[in-house]
Amino acid sequence: MMAKILDRLKQISPWHFIWISILCSEAITLLLSILQGRLWWGGVSKETLIIGAVDAMVVPLIVATVVVYFVKHTARLEEINDQLQEANLKLQAIDKMKTDFISVASHELRTPVTTIKAFAELLITKPGMPEERKGNLISSINIEADRLTRLTNDLLDLSRIEAGSMQWKKENLTIEEVIGSAIASMEPLFESKGLHLTIAFDKPQARLIGDRDRLLQVVTNIFSNAAKFTPRGGAVNVAVRRESVPVAQIVVEISDTGPGIPAGDVESIFEKFQRSGDHLTSMIEGTGLGLAIARQVVEYHGGRIWVTSTYGKGSTFTFTLPLGVLSPR
Repeated sequence: MMAKILDRLKQISPWHFIWISILCSEAITLLLSILQGRLWWGGVSKETLIIGAVDAMVVPLIVATVVVYFVKHTARLEEINDQLQEANLKLQAIDKMKTDFISVASHELRTPVTTIKAFAELLITKPGMPEERKGNLISSINIEADRLTRLTNDLLDLSRIEAGSMQWKKENLTIEEVIGSAIASMEPLFESKGLHLTIAFDKPQARLIGDRDRLLQVVTNIFSNAAKFTPRGGAVNVAVRRESVPVAQIVVEISDTGPGIPAGDVESIFEKFQRSGDHLTSMIEGTGLGLAIARQVVEYHGGRIWVTSTYGKGSTFTFTLPLGVLSPR
């Protein structure tokens, strides 16, 4: 009969039911409280209970001549509360990242627009200025327009990838071709800062199938960071090798002699809107979207991307791409 009552109560309540031994003093105190219809709160040792609870609130219920009481485990409540607090902290962190991103993106959008507008007005209002001066202004306008285009494209690309609406292409290519194109586009910046570039490729070149433009975007974003953060006269090194274990793949390593990444930022550096909080790098322009896009592209192609860094000595970004036909995830 008792078993049937307990089974029925378990079906209608999420609370835990406990049948106690009355052979110890704490159990007798608890039982007296229950029989008097009072709420009991306190510590109960697991040895006292057939199904134990260290800290519990007991609410009495008398069924016929049998005392049944159910216990709400406060340990479970604390666990749920901890989970809620953790979720709240994550939401606060996401909200802060979005706020920071809006601030950074606003600056990144305003700066090229302001420059373009100011230089265009100079060209309009002062048509008689020297040709060399005109050429410098036009060149600056072009640079800022490219910068604005990159920011817009990054925002659009990330939104398309996350929405699953990105149009991916499949092309025969080699990663060496992609890296060569990236170097050609970044060469003026490397030269302007006096950066030393070294390249080491395995031979022969391995072919794979992927989206050439998107993979170019990955390499360019990593090169761009290396160029921005590496001091004048520093070095950027590129190495490509094959691996057969655990799978047939190529491994691309791009290292620099920049300031490195603080240990606390390494794990989150590929998150969108994330930028290093280090004072050495926080003044350098950027939205924190480039590496987030790089991770999305590499993972779409079935690879992985990560970074190792020694603070104050530089960083190495590594990504892998499986050889052969790449299937979308």
